Order: sequence, then C-alpha cells, then structure tokens
Amino acid sequence: MSRVLLCLLCLVPLSGAIVDRIAITVDRQVITELQIDEELRVTALQNHKPLSADLNARRAAADRIVAQLLVAREIQLSHYLAPEPPEVDEYLDQIRKSFASPTSYQQALHEYHITEQILKSHLANQLATLSFIEIRFRPNLDIPDSEVENFYNREIATWPADHPGNPPPSLEAARPAILKTLAEEHTDRILDTWLEEARKQVSIMYLDKSLQ
Repeated sequence: MSRVLLCLLCLVPLSGAIVDRIAITVDRQVITELQIDEELRVTALQNHKPLSADLNARRAAADRIVAQLLVAREIQLSHYLAPEPPEVDEYLDQIRKSFASPTSYQQALHEYHITEQILKSHLANQLATLSFIEIRFRPNLDIPDSEVENFYNREIATWPADHPGNPPPSLEAARPAILKTLAEEHTDRILDTWLEEARKQVSIMYLDKSLQ
C-alpha cells in the first residue's frame, strides 16, 4: 500500500485525566500533543516497528494528522459514506492475524499503550479515507501503454542483478502489478496536490513551533 493511502482521516479523542496541550489548530479544530503521540503509537503497531518519537517522527505524525483533518472536512462536505461495521471488523481481523498469535497481538496493544477500541477507530478512519481516495481521485485515472512499457523496461534493465538466474516475466504477465504501482504513484501525486490546495483554504497555526 502506498505511503499516502495509509493512516489518513480524522482524530480519535483521548480520555483520561492527563493534562494535554494544544499543538496545532486547523481553523477551529485542535490537534493535541497526546493525539500526535497516539498517531505515532498506532502507526508503529500497524507497521510492527519500534516506536519512534524523535522530532522528525513527530513532525511527520503532525503532518499526517493535519492531512487527516483536511480529508475528514472534505468527506463531511461531500457526504461520503462511512465504512460499515463489518468492514471495520474485517480490517481489524487482518491486523490481528498479522501477529504470530492472539497473545502476541494483545502484548503489542499493551506495549504500545493502545486499546483495541482506539485501534478500531483508527482503522475505520483509514477505510473511510481509502474509499474517499478511490471515489475522488481514481475514476478518471488512465495510464497510457507507453508509461507501462517504460516502467517495465526500467525494471528489466536491473532484473539480472536483482534476480540472478531467474528469467524476467513478460510485459503482459507483469502488467497488472505495474498498473497497480503506477496507479498508486499517480494517486499520491494527485492527492499531494489536493492537500496542498486544501491547506490554503484553512488557517493552520502551530502552537508547538518545533512541529513546523
């Protein structure tokens, strides 16, 4: 899955008595330090990677959350349908099965300090975002044969070094995978352009200047 397609949409409220600070405002909506922390932990769990909370990681998480709010705003304005509960349950089941056992899954939730309800809320947001991207940006996506052929030729040029002793696939055999890759690249570029324009339509203030 491409870098843009994963972890976009809206924020999950955090409960508890912990004192929180506002990090960013997007018009009248706020992004708090704890929400950025939660974004880091959920992303690390989904990717099966150690938690990274250095400044670069926090900036990237903050950028993702700003994008989440912009997409959520457009979803509300355009009345896109939310995913059905069975779809969210199926996605959650995929996450569970990505761990070696139910015990390791529960241990991961504990290690990343995430409840299953928080994880499920993030997954619902991701599914809504994916649906929005598919409907909004992909219907008119037309990748010319010349671009497919150029991609194939670039890959074939490095194939012997990367796959010694294995013959390369034919262009027709490789076409579905190439089309998928190119479609994701095109969608990323279109989405990036849309997000850039969407940022200009709102007032974004960084109260935590380190996140800029």
